[in-house]
Amino acid sequence: MGRMVVSGLCLSFLILAMPCLVHAWNTGPSKLKKSVVFVSSTTIKPDDMIHPVVHKGLGPGLVLDRKGHVLVQISSISDPHSIECLAGSMGYWPAVIVGSDRVTGIAVLEIKAPVKVLSSLNPVPLSGNVRPGFGEHVFAIGVNPDGSRTIVAGCVSAPSCPVGLESKSLGRLIQTSIFVHRGLDGAPVFDSRGFFVGMAVKTAEEPPPDMGYVLPAALVKWVADSIIDTGAVTRAYLGAEVVKVDRDLSRLLNLPVDKGALVVKVVPGSPASRAGLRGCSKNLRLGNRLYPMGGDLIVAVDRVPIDSGQKLADVLNRKGPGSHVLISFYRDGRLRRVNAVLGRR
Repeated sequence: MGRMVVSGLCLSFLILAMPCLVHAWNTGPSKLKKSVVFVSSTTIKPDDMIHPVVHKGLGPGLVLDRKGHVLVQISSISDPHSIECLAGSMGYWPAVIVGSDRVTGIAVLEIKAPVKVLSSLNPVPLSGNVRPGFGEHVFAIGVNPDGSRTIVAGCVSAPSCPVGLESKSLGRLIQTSIFVHRGLDGAPVFDSRGFFVGMAVKTAEEPPPDMGYVLPAALVKWVADSIIDTGAVTRAYLGAEVVKVDRDLSRLLNLPVDKGALVVKVVPGSPASRAGLRGCSKNLRLGNRLYPMGGDLIVAVDRVPIDSGQKLADVLNRKGPGSHVLISFYRDGRLRRVNAVLGRR
């Protein structure tokens, strides 16, 4: 009887795990590398009138679909008029820029090739709900200067790390042990199951050789979808600088709830200012740390719970500029609600 129960449990486990096992088998590194194309461009910048210098841009491109859409980092493009993509055994084909995002540096290209060539591409579906945990194994697929692919393995050293890119705050990126060099800038990153988790990206400050950053899958998918649908990325603007509130900070500041986005500063004349939101008026000093106090604690937008600044940005961007939103927040221990009209940036 006991053996039958154990066998039944094992069979149930295999049935439940089979989709993941099949996915991992079908999307291993050897298959996924076929989804990465070599993107190159060449430009001539005459440093003087006699000896012009040739600059060559190169980088990896992730195939999004069989319409020829490829995801890259715009920094890997040296000349937008001479872009070529190496589509495996089908050779080099010209590509044009559909659109790009100045904040993340993400650009979408479109390969101009016959249907036969495009149908041979191996697209990878982007998923916005895959985020690896601490210590999880990941690998990035980049390119070498000769057009061949390179696979670099590593692990996640920080699942959520605040990082600035080109003097702009991107919220929280994924920190890994993979150093992002030129051939990995824009490289897709996958977890051990073969699921897309984000795009490797070079940051404004050069990290140590055993560290690199990855734009999360949810952010990459939103930017890519926006560019393909409209040709551009438009972000909603509230004008409130916030910090994440967790249980520890809530207890320290004696806040009424354990999660939310604490408004630190409100930009004058912004939608947040016109709606009457308030920033922090004082700081609590403990040792060498300063903790903002007295600001409004945003807990929901249109009834959607808010537990961080990243969540707030995601919800507002889904609403879009010009949208009317209902913001729920705590002030002086009381739950309040105000209407705001989102701006554009």
